[in-house]
This record gives sequence, structure tokens and C-alpha cells, in this order.
Amino acid sequence: MHNTRSQRLCVWSGPLFALLFFIGYGVVARYIPPPDPDRSAAQVAEFYRGHANAIRLGMVLSMFGLVFWVPFVAAISVQLKRIEGRHSPLTYAQLGLGATLPVAFIPALYYFEVAAYRPQRSDESIQMLNDMGWLPFTGIIYAIFVQNIVIGVAVLSDRRTVPIFPRWYGYFCLWSGLLYCPACLDVFFTHGPLAWNGLFSWWLSLVAFFVWLIGTTVVTLRAISAQALATGAESDQPAATHTRPGLFIE
Repeated sequence: MHNTRSQRLCVWSGPLFALLFFIGYGVVARYIPPPDPDRSAAQVAEFYRGHANAIRLGMVLSMFGLVFWVPFVAAISVQLKRIEGRHSPLTYAQLGLGATLPVAFIPALYYFEVAAYRPQRSDESIQMLNDMGWLPFTGIIYAIFVQNIVIGVAVLSDRRTVPIFPRWYGYFCLWSGLLYCPACLDVFFTHGPLAWNGLFSWWLSLVAFFVWLIGTTVVTLRAISAQALATGAESDQPAATHTRPGLFIE
């Protein structure tokens, strides 16, 4: 029997990740909406000095939230393996790429924490740490871009009459991956739509990610339910009569 309960728990860890991260990063640390990268060093330092404890606590909550992303990715991989079968390179590629998200983002969050840890530093030092946090936080889209492409390709390769994931979801993943790409250009701009707080670098990526997260949660839960029904139907079939090792008659 497939343990669908543990699969569902893993799927729901995705929304839990989003909730904890939003509370920590957006509500407590007040990093949503993002600050203007064109601010002076004095303005950046003033923000950290005025909200040091809130930033520290917010980053702690955000990092706790990040680790719940990994079980979510694992649940996706279980369903992708049903598509690919025994030899499943896309399944393992998705799992590996997805698991890098906390590894990529936790250092950026720690830069914010370090900036808030000693707010008596010079304005320029705090500004540097702030830049070291924001640029990768917004711009490191490479692994999640490929992850989305891998999921999309795997879903579209499913030739079942009733596929594990609907085909629209495969195209949805491909488009979501492409929508992240403008964010990698944030290193070239301090204002405008491609700056780290810009329309394309921040808001487009943010909306694309959370719409993808909701869609993935829904289709994965449905796939798990279908798997449970199929497993139950199989268990209701008469047991095979074995004639000799390796052979059986249905």
C-alpha cells in the first residue's frame, strides 16, 4: 500500500512554507514590498537600526519556513516517478534542484541577519550586507527555473489516457519557469522594472511562484487521491495463483 497520508502531509508542507516565510519575511521583518535599491547608505542603515530585532526574528521564521519546501518537493517527485517508472532521471533532477532552494536562500537571509546583528556598523557596511542579501534573494532563479522546466517536460511525457498530472500543468510549469528569468538581471539595475524591487524582477516572479505553488498543491493532492483509488482497486482483485517462482496466472 502506498502511504498517501505521508504524501499529503508533504504536499501541505508547501503552503506551510509559504505561510511561515510570508509572516517572517513580509510581516515581521517588513521586507515586502522590497526597499528601493537606490536608497542612500544612511537610509539603509536607518532601517536596520530601527528594526534590528524584528529583522532578526523575521529571518529566523523565514528560515524555518524554507526547510518545509523540501518535503513538498519530495511529494512532487513521488508522482513524477509514477510517470517515469523505474528509470526516472527527471524525477531525481527535480528532487535535487528543488532541494537547493533552501541552500541558495538561507545565506541571503543570513546577510540580512548579520546587517541587523551589529547595527552600529558604518552605514556603508550595512548597505553592503543589504545588497549581498537582496541581489541573490531576488536573482538566484537558476535552479527553480530548471526545476520548473524538468517538471513540465516530465508531465508532458506522460502518455497515459488519464495522465498523473493534467497536461495543462506541464505547460504551466514551462511558462512559470520562463517568467522567473528577468529577475537574474537585477545586478544591472538600481531602479526600474528590473531592479530587485521592480515589476519584472520582483513582482512578476513573486506572482508566478505563488500561483505555481497553489496549482502544484492542487494537482499533486489530486494525483495522490487518484493513486489511492487505483491502489484500492488493485487490492480488491483476486490474488494471483503462483505456479512456480517467477510465473503466475491471473
